Amino acid sequence: MSYPVGGHLMVLLSRGLAEIADVNAIADGVMVTTHCMYPSNGLVRVFVRGGGETIVASDDGGAMEEATAAGIPIDRDYTRQLTHVIKAHGVSISDGVIVTPRMPIEAAPLAVLLVANAAQEAARWMFDHAKIKRSRDFKALLTEFLMQKFDDRVTHNTVIVGHSNKPHKFANVLTLEEGRRLIIDPVSNEASSINARVVANLDVKAVQDPKLMQRIVYDDEDEWSPADLNLLQVGAPVIAFSRVTEVIERLATHSR
Repeated sequence: MSYPVGGHLMVLLSRGLAEIADVNAIADGVMVTTHCMYPSNGLVRVFVRGGGETIVASDDGGAMEEATAAGIPIDRDYTRQLTHVIKAHGVSISDGVIVTPRMPIEAAPLAVLLVANAAQEAARWMFDHAKIKRSRDFKALLTEFLMQKFDDRVTHNTVIVGHSNKPHKFANVLTLEEGRRLIIDPVSNEASSINARVVANLDVKAVQDPKLMQRIVYDDEDEWSPADLNLLQVGAPVIAFSRVTEVIERLATHSR
């Protein structure tokens, strides 16, 4: 439902938020671009509709759109969790839109601040807690690079038996000269993947085969904690995916 916008509302918002926001009239209300920032560094916009005696402010789904643009799947309903996240701001969320209750027109500047802070907090919560779909499959890209560069010298899903006599499967093994081999083991930024790759590499390293080298590759477009990267180093030396071309080519050349 839309409401006509009056000059009084523009004046209230312009005066009340002059130093912290940019106020502009739109077809059915007022759009306020605030100084609150989403995780992407985009500014939170709040839309105020009403006039006369009361107004309603909302983010028009901005926080949810921010999450969608980052690749966060919204097929799951986050309403219950976000309701708890934003309740301290006195606003609610419905169909992905954060909205105030109807408020006196004099409270319009306050309504803008409430929505802006709630939208910022909701977006941050989704970035911190939702599973973000990766925009690229770095494991597939790694395999493609190895196939193009080394062709049939690369084997996939190769089983190597560790010191415990347990077989471990590795996504890529590059055969070098004089019977030397290089394990190129990609890992996902998930606890189960990290633990599995560290255990597998440790067990194989314990064999102390002088003709076997090991490297774990991680996607440095993802956000890794220093603790997780240090844990990976326990299993084998790590390579950032952005440097995999130069590092693998150097290892292959120096092993001759």
